[in-house]
Amino acid sequence: MRVFFFTILFLFFSCSQKSAPIVKQSSGNINTVTVVISDLLWSSDVGDAVRAAFAYPAPGLPQQEPLFDLKQMPPEVFTGFARMSRAIIWVGLGDETVLRTDTNRYASPQQMAVFSAPDSEALIEMILSQSEGVIAAMKKNEIKERQRRTNKSTLKQNTLRDLFRSEAILPSAYKLFKENKQTAWFQREIRKGHVNLLFYSLPRTTKLNWENPLEDIIRIRDSVGLAFVPGRLTGSHMITEEAYEPYIFYTSFDSIPAVEIRGTWEVRGDFMAGPFIQFVLDDKKANRYMVMEGFVFAPSATKRDYIFEAESVMRSWASDKKN
Repeated sequence: MRVFFFTILFLFFSCSQKSAPIVKQSSGNINTVTVVISDLLWSSDVGDAVRAAFAYPAPGLPQQEPLFDLKQMPPEVFTGFARMSRAIIWVGLGDETVLRTDTNRYASPQQMAVFSAPDSEALIEMILSQSEGVIAAMKKNEIKERQRRTNKSTLKQNTLRDLFRSEAILPSAYKLFKENKQTAWFQREIRKGHVNLLFYSLPRTTKLNWENPLEDIIRIRDSVGLAFVPGRLTGSHMITEEAYEPYIFYTSFDSIPAVEIRGTWEVRGDFMAGPFIQFVLDDKKANRYMVMEGFVFAPSATKRDYIFEAESVMRSWASDKKN
């Protein structure tokens, strides 16, 4: 009887284990989207709509680079390893109108959006009108993936906690480049350039019109550049490029409201320039504005993914909950 009981128990657990789904690890380059669409549609106005919706120029870069790299494949070859892509858009014609988002359908983590309509006109309208939410979900997933990769090898440092009672997860390739009592500057070398992360805080008495903050933010940013970010030549320093107005968005870090600024910087008195992304957090609990900025100098390289790396680091920021 005891042998029979243990046999039944073994079979029960064996069946339970076999029924559990095996979720495979997704793959792919950062900011790359697999577009499952027929060759005919891809070369038509529908394909143009997909490119307009998901591969428009990323904001704030000195030269045009797409928001996502799109990798097209027809449905008949969307099998096996192709389904492991982390970001997928399925586009096709069908009897019914379908707009659906799936999470971790074939792998994890994975974001998939399905667009289907009875005719091309309806399909184009759907793609153009509904892409914003899809982009937000995919970008959030890409940030998490970038952070996951960073977590494999992180920089061991106490500077951010000592200065700001906060933390951010930096890749080990960065090093502390410069600091004072209010500011920390981290940098990593790349081929013929560098990626930079700048952290500083300001008292909440600082003049900053939160409803229309761009003018004040540029003034603050340029003053920090003058005091802390010199150029290569004597007397030169970083400023916000005067010829182009930065993009500005409202966002948040947990429950802390923030302003996001994307634009280009230049060095007054020298021939240096590049893109930057900056977050200004209204950290009322700590009675401060917390400022984080990533800026890139890479004159002979594309810069989208470097800025994205900087954003992923800053998005890992967390304030000490005890303060």
